[in-house]
Amino acid sequence: MPVVPVALRGLWGSFFSRKDGPAMSRPFRRGAFSRIELVAAAPVGPEAATPEALQQQVAALRGERR
Repeated sequence: MPVVPVALRGLWGSFFSRKDGPAMSRPFRRGAFSRIELVAAAPVGPEAATPEALQQQVAALRGERR
């Protein structure tokens, strides 16, 4: 079964982040509407879907915007 690597961007500093304190404690930490993205890569075959390879792909998808 193919595996589709996905990453969420923009969560660091959002309502769900623990940046600057506990998560879910300040609802408007970055404003009323934070921009959060879901990005996906092409499916990876089961033979290439190792934890290390998938972790590298997800890190590349996430990029600098955490």
